[in-house]
Amino acid sequence: MATSTETSHGYSFPAARVAATMVDETYLRDRLAAVGGTKAELLSLEASGAETVLELRQGIPADKLPALVRTFISGDLVIERAETWRATGEGATAVVNATVPGAPATIGCSIAVGPDGAGCRVRAKLTVSVSLPFVGGKVEKAIIEQVQRLLTTEHEFTERWLREHP
Repeated sequence: MATSTETSHGYSFPAARVAATMVDETYLRDRLAAVGGTKAELLSLEASGAETVLELRQGIPADKLPALVRTFISGDLVIERAETWRATGEGATAVVNATVPGAPATIGCSIAVGPDGAGCRVRAKLTVSVSLPFVGGKVEKAIIEQVQRLLTTEHEFTERWLREHP
């Protein structure tokens, strides 16, 4: 069984600029340095036409994890993300697949960046699957809460970064 949720964040910048920023190497390295947690690293970035594929690693310190998750993960939680971004007119879409090495958890996400008034909106649909009998659903909900916090933190960082990098 999997647990799903949707989230969105508004930006005061045009969709095309936000979409381009999401695959900008300097932005990605700055974001990972600021909010990537332990063992954060941009592993690869490859652009080809309207498509960009990137892989990155992020970490959540063990002391920031819910107690239930700490019973299944020893040490910091490491998340490896593979993102495929495609330009779509004024914005972009992305498919994100994330894994937690050594844990029976997978995270799938689809992202859409599109115009919204004078700015844009980034919408994400998350699905988390944890293969643990009896407690998988509880762990999935805990992971979704952590991912939503991460997305909010990344949104705040991105809005600031865009203002500072005209």
